[in-house]
Amino acid sequence: MSVHIMFGESSAGAMKWMLSKEKREEHVIEFPDSFAIGPIHELETEKGSDGRIQWFKDNLAIGDMAEYYSNEYESSFRQALQEIGDIPKDLLITIWTADNAPEQTGLRFVMKLLEDRENKIFVVNTNECFNKYCKPPDVFYTSLHTSEVSPDHLKIILEKTDNYDPISLDGQKKFVEEWKTLSSSEEVLRLWEEDKSIKSVSVDHLDAFIIYSARRLEWKYGEVFLESSRLVGDIIGHIEQYVGDAFIFYRIHYLIEQGKLEYEGTLGKMRKLRVKLP
Repeated sequence: MSVHIMFGESSAGAMKWMLSKEKREEHVIEFPDSFAIGPIHELETEKGSDGRIQWFKDNLAIGDMAEYYSNEYESSFRQALQEIGDIPKDLLITIWTADNAPEQTGLRFVMKLLEDRENKIFVVNTNECFNKYCKPPDVFYTSLHTSEVSPDHLKIILEKTDNYDPISLDGQKKFVEEWKTLSSSEEVLRLWEEDKSIKSVSVDHLDAFIIYSARRLEWKYGEVFLESSRLVGDIIGHIEQYVGDAFIFYRIHYLIEQGKLEYEGTLGKMRKLRVKLP
């Protein structure tokens, strides 16, 4: 019997659907959010959890996402923590990750939560496994997130990794030490580096790229107001990082407040808000 820990509702949903279809009675624990954004300072403590939850309420609970981050996020996050704490000691634990900041940060956080447990722990990198077991011939594919892997491919990866060895105690300790370094920072944005490390950066780190993207769209479409959803999509399509549209939309609002973007329409509504450079 195994329990699978996934980061993101889409990834967890695909895993649950696949396990149900294959009649595998294995449990999925789902963290609802992206660990690339939001504070993680001392997150393994109650104070740290409270601080993260409040940051989402203060910064991302706008417009269409107001209800989710004001109410639903907290219960989902605390439920995941509770389920991890309740894992029986005889169950195998598989943590699913990929080459991105949210899942790699989440991996290190969960390793900290499981630090004193006796369970055998397995780590599956869906990016590596997809290229090893699922990709078409002569094609190398870099997924930004496990959510990009289909349920059918998750099934193949699960079957191929069933005989993997659990992570060693030294490997677990290494992840825990890396978590301690990450969680000592009070920054609220993390990026995945080419050397396969996680870098904590300032909250405004992507602002210049947002302005650049707005300029690029201006060159393409002229000096007109464009739907903010189009700007968000353009940024996500070019940034090669998985930070999520909610964070980008939050920074667009900040740039509007600073007078670096003009707007018309409805603030907080991604498809009803239009922006342009001043």
